[in-house]
Amino acid sequence: MASKKVKEVVEEVVGEVVEKTEPVVRKAMSAAGSAVKKAEPVLEAAKNAKKQVVSAFVPEVYVQHANRQFDCAALAERCKEDFKAKHPSSMIRSCKLYIKPEDNMVYYVVNDIEDKLEL
Repeated sequence: MASKKVKEVVEEVVGEVVEKTEPVVRKAMSAAGSAVKKAEPVLEAAKNAKKQVVSAFVPEVYVQHANRQFDCAALAERCKEDFKAKHPSSMIRSCKLYIKPEDNMVYYVVNDIEDKLEL
């Protein structure tokens, strides 16, 4: 008989807990649903940003000639620095390199201005 009374008390207490927590749980689920909906555009933007970073991948390019190797990215930086030293107020809009190892020169055109550097 005591176990029957305990069971009834437990059922009553559990019923009250469910009754009081159900609105809170429903509200939390609703809020979570709207938060997920708000987060979806952010997630999509992050995926797009990742794609852009991957597509912005730049390969390392080297020129080898007569047992010498030249790093094209380093040459491009040197040409840009040389241009900026000679034209400090100009913004670089375009840059083309012409590497001629047989002349030991890199010829460059920045913003339609031609110049050269030794390799």
